[in-house]
Amino acid sequence: MPLDPRVSDHQYWAYGLTLCSDTPLGELGTPARDPQNPADIRIRFSGRRTERPSPSHWFMSWSLPSGELWLRCGKAENGYVVQFPDLADFSVDAAGHNILVTTDCGTPLETLRHLLLDQVLPMVLTLRGSEALHASAILTPLGACAFTGPSGAGKSTLAASFLGEGYPVLTDDCLRLEERGGRIVAIPAYPGLRLWNDTVEALYGDAGASQPVAHYTSKRRVCPEPSPEGSSGICYPISGIYALGRPEDTSGNSNGAGRVPQISGMSRRDGLMTLISSAFMLDIMDRARLAQQFHFFHRLGLQVPVRRLFLPNSLAALPAAREAILGDVARLMPEVTQ
Repeated sequence: MPLDPRVSDHQYWAYGLTLCSDTPLGELGTPARDPQNPADIRIRFSGRRTERPSPSHWFMSWSLPSGELWLRCGKAENGYVVQFPDLADFSVDAAGHNILVTTDCGTPLETLRHLLLDQVLPMVLTLRGSEALHASAILTPLGACAFTGPSGAGKSTLAASFLGEGYPVLTDDCLRLEERGGRIVAIPAYPGLRLWNDTVEALYGDAGASQPVAHYTSKRRVCPEPSPEGSSGICYPISGIYALGRPEDTSGNSNGAGRVPQISGMSRRDGLMTLISSAFMLDIMDRARLAQQFHFFHRLGLQVPVRRLFLPNSLAALPAAREAILGDVARLMPEVTQ
């Protein structure tokens, strides 16, 4: 699926890669054309859904809690199709170099950009040989801290809380990981956090400072100013990975607001299973690639502590959570640097 390089006239940096798109991607900031920096991924938007390759078979599907099909992935002749029914199709070549976005459903452009940046690109990273963890991450003086967990666990809210205290956000939902010089490092994604309205107002005092994420959700996107920490070519050691969960509340308070954040250890087996269950992957039929991913996360678990963080469902608990995480990372530093 070769694309004409002349149509890609907007150049951006995200996930440590140069993206060239024929349509502006405002979530990535101001485009900057650098002829010396060739595109890693070329993106083309088209309204003609008939352009998409027809999958030979669908090998993966995800449904919403309501049972409605949300996403399915299929193998095409020269790559893959990632389909969001009634929204859009994303055709990806086998090497992860080109993405074609097609829709004939009247899907708003902001929704297409969200699906591209936050759903499809994380899977494309795995085609290109990187690993991608479904996690938010912030940067501390001791390295990057990542937060994994199911939807609604508080990953983005916790990252936004750290941002409010001056700790840069490296990613909101997908952390790209690579092994360099025998160490596994974190690579920033792009500035931006997706938060519910009440969280935006509580943390920032003004929901007007945010933008809609997509037409099907009331979440808002907060886009902080780009920082040097997210500049191209920069990567960071990982000091801790925290799997978020809600504490069991026995105080009669249904949202757990009466509980304080708690951090506990995790066996290496449980840590590995946490990482694997939080990993992105496009071609789940590629056994060699799955084995590669398994061994990668095994090495990550040996290098970096994977911990449990019980986070109460209360904004009032965020300061204590930040303090607990920073204290835990400081105590674990000898283990991290071994």
